[in-house]
This record gives sequence, structure tokens and C-alpha cells, in this order.
Amino acid sequence: MTLSRRQILAGSASSVVFAALYPHRTLANSGDVRAWRQYTSGGWGQIHLWMAEPKSGPGDRTPLVCMHQSPTSGAYYKEFQAVMARDRLVISPDTPGYGGSTASPSIPTMEDYGRSLVEGLINLGYGRDGKGPVDILGFHTGNFVAMEVARQRPDLVRRMVMPGIPYYPADEREAKRIQYAQPRPYFTDPDYMSRSYLSSVFNRDLGVSKDRHLEMFVERLRAGTKSHYGFDAVFRYNPDPVLKIIEHPTLLPILNETLAEPTREAGQLIPDKTFVDLMDLDGWAWFTAPERIAAVVRPFLDKA
Repeated sequence: MTLSRRQILAGSASSVVFAALYPHRTLANSGDVRAWRQYTSGGWGQIHLWMAEPKSGPGDRTPLVCMHQSPTSGAYYKEFQAVMARDRLVISPDTPGYGGSTASPSIPTMEDYGRSLVEGLINLGYGRDGKGPVDILGFHTGNFVAMEVARQRPDLVRRMVMPGIPYYPADEREAKRIQYAQPRPYFTDPDYMSRSYLSSVFNRDLGVSKDRHLEMFVERLRAGTKSHYGFDAVFRYNPDPVLKIIEHPTLLPILNETLAEPTREAGQLIPDKTFVDLMDLDGWAWFTAPERIAAVVRPFLDKA
């Protein structure tokens, strides 16, 4: 289906929301779930949103917002979103600078990323003066964005789910920033793109279809020369004081991936937390076993 079926939706007085009402290449439009995309204003322009909800309507469950890792986009959560959207609205934003969201003209801080999502959620009508709070889930970079939303506007968040927290001691963060937060050599290394394609699409399986690997390869490219901005914000951020003041009930699923132990360590600082061991699942479980992750996330979110 082409982009010709478009509808301009009136948002709040400060925001006009654009909705492209067409499927977003996911299983979410099968069965009882419908999916669409739309924009809201926030950050440095517009924030692109991947949306899904039951065809019968979202009911009275709190919406779930899923924040992705760098340098991907909200498309990362398609399989998980399709499962969770069977009984609630699920919103997967593209962090500013990634996917279809407007990038900052300069390298943003994690506080900036959080502020942009606060603006986006308020312009969607959430918060104490609107439709109330959302639940928020992150993965890698997305966890720090979620923490900043909760710190800056506690009324916007009801419950948090935080697998894969990029938590490192202060003396390690700068070394990791230097290692990961560098511009990709698009214009200096003629073999960079072919190596990336071979490693992330052509030679990769992991139980994920080639089409899906290709889609995520393209999503990573969309950030262009600013793809390292999220990594820079992660490794300049000091999460310790924020972790200690999180006032929301927090679920910490431990997946068998690089941030399993950092997540355990970060979780010790969170006052109201629940650990759940999913070490039989790796970081690709969002694609290959979304039902397994949803089976621990859904009952946690459905608590009063």
C-alpha cells in the first residue's frame, strides 16, 4: 500500500499530528490488531511513532511506550508490539535523529532526549492534565531515555520495564564513549558498507528472516552521519542519581546479552524493582520470542 492514504489529525493547540493510516510491514495488522504510523511534535521538530492497538479499541489499560536502542528505530519492536497490542495501545517512537524523527542540529545530551519525549507525550495528550500516565519500556539507549522522562515528569509514567541497562562505572564510560560514539566512516572507508551488509544481513541468521535483517539495516542507515549521537549521550550520562530516585515500580528482565550484568548492578540502585530471569533468551528475543517477553511484561503492567 502506498502513502496516498493520509489523514491530518488535529492534536493539542500546540501540535498537529500527522497520521499515515497504512500497515507498517508487520504481523500487527493481522488478527485483532491494527497498526499505523503518525507524527507528533517534540524535540527539534517532529517525532515519528509506530502505533498499534486492538481493532476493538485499546480499552482501559495504560498505553505502553517502547524506547529503542541506538542506532535503530521504533521499528525494532514490531514483533513485540504486535503481541502487546492485543489488549492495549502500544507506541514505539523513533528517538530524535533516528528513523523518521527530526534530529538535533548538535550532539544532544540524554536530558535533551528525555525532554523531547516528554514534549511528544504531552502533545499526544498524556500527563496529569490530560489522559494520565503511560507505562514505558526501554532497551539499551531506550532505558536512559525512559529514565529521563520519568525524572523530568514523574506524572507521565506509571510503571517501567528496563531490560538491558547500559550501566557502567564512571571510569569506564569515557573509554566506551571513545570506542562507540564515533561517526561511521561512510566517506572515508569504501568497504565499510559492504562489510556492514555482510555481517548484519547477508551472513546473519539468528532465527530472524533476511527481510527483517534488511529492514533493520536500512533503519540504522537512516540516522546517517549522526548515528553516533545516541551512543555519545549514553556514555556521557551519569545514571546513578536518577536510578536512586526512580519512584515507579520497575521490572528488570535479565536477558542473556551483553548488558545482563550491568542491568543487575543498576537494578540494585532502584528502590521498587522486580528482577525476572530470562537468561534462556538472548537479545534477539524481541524478534524471535516476543511472546516470552510479553508473558512477563504483561502481568507486571496489569497490576493495579
